[in-house]
Amino acid sequence: MQLQSGRHFKEQKVVSVARKDQVYTILRQAIISSQLAPGEAIRKEVIAAQLGVSRTPISDAINRLADEGLVEIYPQTGTFVARLLLDKIETAQFVRAALETAAIRRAAQQSTPEIIARMRQNLEQQKIAADRQDFEQFYELDEALHDMISDSTGLVGLREITSRERSQIDRARRLLLHYETRMSETLIEHEAIISAIADKDPERAAKTMEAHISQMSKMLLHLRDKRPELFGN
Repeated sequence: MQLQSGRHFKEQKVVSVARKDQVYTILRQAIISSQLAPGEAIRKEVIAAQLGVSRTPISDAINRLADEGLVEIYPQTGTFVARLLLDKIETAQFVRAALETAAIRRAAQQSTPEIIARMRQNLEQQKIAADRQDFEQFYELDEALHDMISDSTGLVGLREITSRERSQIDRARRLLLHYETRMSETLIEHEAIISAIADKDPERAAKTMEAHISQMSKMLLHLRDKRPELFGN
């Protein structure tokens, strides 16, 4: 299934009468993974033809993505993938830190050997992905670990809320993984996070999570210097 510039949606299939959420999920994934790059035009008719759907679910998906700040719509001009905005990312980072440090405190208080075992298994898979330089797999495992922490709080819907609040920073996180040392640094940070949860130490867990999240802010400034075309004003 091709994107308008000849790239492909990764192993995605949509039937001729696709549900709106399928189209939304595919377009969102293409933006988050930078298959559709910041600043790139989104041509509804081309994507509709590629996905085998009408323009209506494409328009609905674009409106949802615009609400998340991932798409910019300019009447009479066109629709474009939003460029990265440092001020919006900073706000998203603030919200993410508040949610995830609160979540990890609760997760540490009620962790079980089964939960810790699943987290450590995830970490081992991360190490394999890092050794292979498989950025996509590493990112998916990274995201899965954070989801495990949200789920382990026992709070219904927290994973979905946290995931939505991450939308502004997910693209940046993927781009930053390509820094030479970022995957190895992330592994060390994840090990510290899991150890704090396993020790049932809420305050240490919160501090390790906050330190982990804060690393992205520093690296974004370097990314802006290297790739200014990805950023808006």
